[in-house]
Amino acid sequence: MIFNPLIIVASELGIRDLSTEPPKPKEQIKAMVKAFRNVSDSGIGSVIVDGVSDEQVAELQSNGAYSVKTDMSEFGKDHNYRSKSGAERIAATVNKFDRYYTHDIVVAVPDDMPELKPYYMQALMYALSDSDVGIATMVSPLEEHEKSNNDIVKAQVDWNNDRIVYPLEGSKVGTLKDIRRDINDFDSDDIYKLVPIHAWRRGPLDKLIQLPPSDREFEEGTDLVRALDAGMRIDVTFVTDNMKVLISPEELDEAAYEIEG
Repeated sequence: MIFNPLIIVASELGIRDLSTEPPKPKEQIKAMVKAFRNVSDSGIGSVIVDGVSDEQVAELQSNGAYSVKTDMSEFGKDHNYRSKSGAERIAATVNKFDRYYTHDIVVAVPDDMPELKPYYMQALMYALSDSDVGIATMVSPLEEHEKSNNDIVKAQVDWNNDRIVYPLEGSKVGTLKDIRRDINDFDSDDIYKLVPIHAWRRGPLDKLIQLPPSDREFEEGTDLVRALDAGMRIDVTFVTDNMKVLISPEELDEAAYEIEG
């Protein structure tokens, strides 16, 4: 399982809850720096931080990030870059800097994830280990108080007991079956919370952004709905906030070095 991913930490990725106050600029920059550091600590791939202001870009660069600026006016108000997975915006960013497909995997990470852990990126790669998988994401346990919250995107998964994420205790891989906000719309009680970190192989990403969005995609708030409807296979890794890391990225690097040596 050898990948060369390009990870994009993106500001203002996804639909913001209009009932809450937008983050203050300094708080948003602080969240972006934290997300950049957590992703970099994973040791998985190259990292770009996609900001939306000169202030964000300057601050990220001063913290060692390779940062670029996206002009949000280039996207129409109703354009589906506002979905949680943000395929259109991510594709536009990566195609500016990797037009020759040096990177075979593109990963999108929103900047507003306080629970983001470095090992999430490691776990995500396991969901892509099967060559038939075009898109990968993660799910976590759905707590009781979250079940009736329709602001939370939920997922139904067909778990494969043979696919274990060895570096993480209790993690596993399965295939995404359905995505809904209303838990009552599922035909199963075994439902999880979708973690808004997504990885695409370059071919499926290019195919996805050529397809028109559906009404249900806008209702559910993620273009993964469009991918599912198009028959693309999406696999997920199960993660939790307090998961025990059995093998760190550094230990994996040391093991690979010993094997090669």
